[in-house]
Amino acid sequence: MANSLFFIKYNLVFLLIYLWHSVNGHPQCLDSRPPFQSHGSLSFCTDYEDFGCCTRSDDEVLRNRYRRIESVVSTTLWEACSHYAKTFLCQTCSPYAAHIFDSEQSHNSTEVVQRVFPGLCRDQCSTFYQQCKELITPYMEEVKNEDTLEEQIRLENAYRHSESSFCSAILLSDNDYCYPELLTNPILNGNISIEKVTGEGCICLQPFEAQFRNPVFLKHTNDGTDRLFIGEQIGLVHIMYTNGTLLPYPFLDIQYDIMTTQAKGDERGLLGMEFHPNFTSNGKLYIYYSTHLNEYEVSQNFGDHKIRIEELRVNLDFPDEIDVYYSRVILEVYQPWWNHNGGELLFGDDGYLYIFIGDGGRAGDPLNSGQDMFSMLGKVHRIDVNKIDPVRKKEYSIPPDNPFADGIKGLPEIYAFGVRNIWRCGKDRGDRLTKHGKGRIVCGDVGQGAVEEINLLKKGANYGWKLKEGTSVFCSTCQQALREIPLTEPIWDYPHAVGKSVTGGHFYRGCESPNFNGFYFYGDFMSGRIFRLTEPKNPKQKRWDNKEINMCGSNMCKPPFISDYSTSIISFGEDEAGEIYMLSTSYPSATSYSGSVYKLVDPSRRGNPDACKNVEIPTTSTTIPTTTSTSIKTETTTPFKPVFPTKPVVRDNSGSSVTIAPFDKRLMNYLDYYKKHRRRNNRRNFQTQFKQENRRQQWKGRTYATTPPTKYVKDSRQKTISKTPRKDAISKPPQLIFHGINIQRCKNDRCSLRKIMPQK
Repeated sequence: MANSLFFIKYNLVFLLIYLWHSVNGHPQCLDSRPPFQSHGSLSFCTDYEDFGCCTRSDDEVLRNRYRRIESVVSTTLWEACSHYAKTFLCQTCSPYAAHIFDSEQSHNSTEVVQRVFPGLCRDQCSTFYQQCKELITPYMEEVKNEDTLEEQIRLENAYRHSESSFCSAILLSDNDYCYPELLTNPILNGNISIEKVTGEGCICLQPFEAQFRNPVFLKHTNDGTDRLFIGEQIGLVHIMYTNGTLLPYPFLDIQYDIMTTQAKGDERGLLGMEFHPNFTSNGKLYIYYSTHLNEYEVSQNFGDHKIRIEELRVNLDFPDEIDVYYSRVILEVYQPWWNHNGGELLFGDDGYLYIFIGDGGRAGDPLNSGQDMFSMLGKVHRIDVNKIDPVRKKEYSIPPDNPFADGIKGLPEIYAFGVRNIWRCGKDRGDRLTKHGKGRIVCGDVGQGAVEEINLLKKGANYGWKLKEGTSVFCSTCQQALREIPLTEPIWDYPHAVGKSVTGGHFYRGCESPNFNGFYFYGDFMSGRIFRLTEPKNPKQKRWDNKEINMCGSNMCKPPFISDYSTSIISFGEDEAGEIYMLSTSYPSATSYSGSVYKLVDPSRRGNPDACKNVEIPTTSTTIPTTTSTSIKTETTTPFKPVFPTKPVVRDNSGSSVTIAPFDKRLMNYLDYYKKHRRRNNRRNFQTQFKQENRRQQWKGRTYATTPPTKYVKDSRQKTISKTPRKDAISKPPQLIFHGINIQRCKNDRCSLRKIMPQK
């Protein structure tokens, strides 16, 4: 018996040491933050010293608890069951602690309280109950707190009743995370076997050789250049052509501004990008990213970080680069916690920018952001970036037909609400012949502990979070609200037995795979499964038709096509012709070159090659609101007309053009790269100088309109007039927009006054 117990414990330790390094699931600590490397500082819960949720002080607290439990139980019981006490205590250090203790399960209408007894798998629970059930009471007495008295009473009553009652009481809402089977669960450990079925409806993939670090989006400019813009979470955007050619230098590099880490599961970083509908004439694009708080915001405890929506412009001389001298911050939203950041940007057919923002983080939406109509979190916003609002002093204006445009019953930016964490949306360009479906937007909204959902975006819609999670009730004590508030049901949802983190996709409207026409392809980040939705033929039917997509066998997926892929599906994208691409990774870290790009292909039928070569790229038929006197856009006399090379080229040190190979292993043109970033740093340095100079001018009486005036106070004792600034005069510097550049954005780096000051 002793030998068998030693063998079991030895194997568990081996699995822990091995699997925490290869885990590809959704790791999360009890504080809703990602795990970290403690670098061997743990002496008690040593299984998690390389990757887990405990610091050295946490580890010491658990050791003391272990000793106190030992002091109150018999020697015989402790010799037989001490390993259970240590295992249960140390699960708080597990990378999956939030799931093992069910902290993502709703317990009441206002907050989520995690359990203190870990969720055990049925066999493990049965063995523990038969051998060591007397350990339950001293264990619960040690770990209990004022929030877990109910759990303590419930478990003690259950274990006194029967084994079945006890094991049912500790059952998790998502049993894939039960201990110890989570150590070998294929979904959580990246060992997902891709089912290959040679039959009707199966697909193949065309891989691209380039590797990326967590590729989060794939966009195109709709300008006939066949360029694909692939964004990495770490803050880089690369240009790859549809033939696989990758340019050696990045299109955009904002790593300096990005807030993220190398931890698996960190949801911060560069999250979205969208080109202006009139990009071919104005060269503008918009990015969505997580950035650091400044010193003032940190001192006021504004949150973990902030989301920034920023306008950029392409370089007039080199259209494969960003103009580093131009930027305009459109919007900033404070994020109280690190996760649920949303990240999608889309221009609708109405010409307005749609912004998809998550509920702010943690579990159970503790701020009730989804239903708070005066919070920017948990919403879909629609704004007009072509005009400023001088009354509200915003860098955008409000479309007049927004549901709350008057700002009385909610923020005027809100277009839809009640969302948790929308991750990826697709806008339908419409059927090639009938244009049916044109302009509709379908999104994937990541669920919490039970359901993942797909929503069709509608104006003024309330998708229910946190009253409901998909079609299931989340808030069990909100029955009156559920009866009184009209909610919009998802067009599809699925339980966590199918997948645990939906990745929204795109409608296929390409030419090369006619059988795909009208399919909305989407996937699941955790399970690695790919699905397709089709609109029902009956317009009264609200639920769309869903089907899982299988990979074809090797007899159909012949080179260059394949039937295997990295199963952590991050995003989908489309090119100018409407072909669909999937972005996934085998190791979800912002610093790991494990991300790949695949093109979805139908091996059973293809479009006419001649017709597909001559396919007309649909132009954006949006009506952009007319620019008025309040427009921020200052047009130059020469319109933006970039000249694109017919073949991808780079410049050598002498300035001459050199055609690059189909794939160059990302060899960097270091001279160009250095020059570009030197220009950017110079700009920031001079912008900082410009800010400091104007702050000095404020005290001399030459202030901006937004600077609070000084007031003069008479000192009766000295009989003199002293000039005393108001207390709020320096509490927060004004947001300065000068010649299209946000001066406030530059904090510690250099910016060029020569570029931003008007020339006489």
